[in-house]
Amino acid sequence: MRPVYPPSHIRPRRPLLAALGLVCLVLAGQAAAAAGPAGAWTLDDLLSVLRQGNPQLQQAHQAYLAARLSIPQAESLPSPQFSLLEQANTGGPFDFKRSSGFYAYYNFTQPLLWPGKRSLAGEIAAAQAEVVGRQYDSLELQLVSQLKLAYYQLMALQDQLHFMEQDLQRLEQIKAIAKVRYANNAAAYVEFLNAQVAVGSLQNDRYALDKQILSEREQLNTLLGRPSQTPLQLQDQDDSPRLPEQPLPQLIELAQKTNPAIAGGEFQVVAADRGVALAHKSFWPDFQVSAGSYADPAVVQLQTMRMYSLGISFNLPSWGFRKEQAGLDQAQAQLEAAQAGQQANLQQVDLGVANAYHGLETALRQLGFTREQLLPQAQMAYRLALSGYASNGGTGFSDLLTAQSGLRNTELSLIQAQNAAVQAYVSLAAAIGKDPDAP
Repeated sequence: MRPVYPPSHIRPRRPLLAALGLVCLVLAGQAAAAAGPAGAWTLDDLLSVLRQGNPQLQQAHQAYLAARLSIPQAESLPSPQFSLLEQANTGGPFDFKRSSGFYAYYNFTQPLLWPGKRSLAGEIAAAQAEVVGRQYDSLELQLVSQLKLAYYQLMALQDQLHFMEQDLQRLEQIKAIAKVRYANNAAAYVEFLNAQVAVGSLQNDRYALDKQILSEREQLNTLLGRPSQTPLQLQDQDDSPRLPEQPLPQLIELAQKTNPAIAGGEFQVVAADRGVALAHKSFWPDFQVSAGSYADPAVVQLQTMRMYSLGISFNLPSWGFRKEQAGLDQAQAQLEAAQAGQQANLQQVDLGVANAYHGLETALRQLGFTREQLLPQAQMAYRLALSGYASNGGTGFSDLLTAQSGLRNTELSLIQAQNAAVQAYVSLAAAIGKDPDAP
């Protein structure tokens, strides 16, 4: 959301104090963004700091403010002109004595545009400024989506770390059973060694997982506008992925109303349409009004005679209106290009929402299948294999390791399916331009 500045009549009247106060507020905001909330950060905390501290958003916001400031410039009258001319009949050019017959000419000129040109220029500047504003909204939507994806990816990696610790406990249990069986001459020593190798391999995988967790934290800090090595502790958020309540056609219709790219394309069409209207007015001349006076001391020796002038002049169009017609053709081509671009935006949003929706459907099916069928089967297979191996019930050591590996892969698949479903929902919200279930 773009910051709203107070009206000019309620701003501080002392510029120095106001500037000092603004600096203090900015520094306090940066300090708060760097420090963050006490304890673990929630996703809402991350989004709040992102909007305040991300330098890309700050740059886009200043670009929007700069574009808005072009509106009063376009609506203003052209700058007036004032000229002063002196002429001396005798003496040098700087002889200002009355005896030299000094003439002094004063002239004031105000250029004026043909009626309607300034208002059209203001409308074009306003529409172009809103195009920049929608680019800010698109960037904010993109960065929010990136932050959510990074957050959920980090949560998934931490879940993998939790399951890896559980799997390590299972392997330690298998190693202990293999040691006891070897002591009782019920198993070969190689089984104990294989269990030891499996434990070491899992601990080696832990190093790679820790590196991924560090990388995700660094990415989050960068998105927040903080140094990458700043400590960051996150609070887990229980988000159950789901399909939106609205069907796909309604979601596409919602996206065409809320997606910033669509809104920016509409303002681009408005600016191009106003440009065509302004090009039509280029066939009409601009003009300027001038008023002047000069004194002639030579007419009456004892009393200076002052004369006045009032005039109007026109800037005529080019020969054969070639320049104006080319400008009109250019404006019409730009309008057609803007309309075609808006149509392309609509198609891209339609396709993006549909792909994200189908991706969410697929991810939810995979999540349900893994949770309801694969995981119970893998848990049952491991329990039976462990019981059979520990009681010497005929289960071989390789079968036990296969069951253990299958359970670990299934648990990992469950985490990945959960993360894929959540990220698919985030991608759908980004394609729409808002959370589809938000009020």
